[in-house]
Amino acid sequence: MHDPMAPIRAEVLAQPEPEQVEYALDLMAYYLAPLPAFYEGCADMGLALANSELRMLHAMDAKRGRYVSLDALLAARCVDAHTDDWPSPDRVVSGVAMIRRRLEKLRLPVEITTWRGVGYCLEAPNTFRFEEGVVPRPAAPAVLK
Repeated sequence: MHDPMAPIRAEVLAQPEPEQVEYALDLMAYYLAPLPAFYEGCADMGLALANSELRMLHAMDAKRGRYVSLDALLAARCVDAHTDDWPSPDRVVSGVAMIRRRLEKLRLPVEITTWRGVGYCLEAPNTFRFEEGVVPRPAAPAVLK
């Protein structure tokens, strides 16, 4: 049976021994449910996503501009389930597809790029924050006089 924790375990054990516990605790904090402000902001924007998808979106937003591995997104998605019950990484792919559709529907200034077989990267302007709960509106066209 595939052990979805194997890459995460290897990542922790690759750290210098005195730093392994702290590194593992940092990973756990990273994968825990997003802050209430993140959830509330997404709800205020009308970004209707399942909790598992919100956790993946939060994980990508927390690493904005950098790739987040499929394993890390699977852990974020399934943090509330026993590892024996985790689905295949295909659920990450379908979850990201859903997130993309919802972001596009709201015309949010967010793009998620794929590094096939590795992970995903969320790009957005520095001025955009999900926690603010505001859907940016495009500027009105300049009026010529």
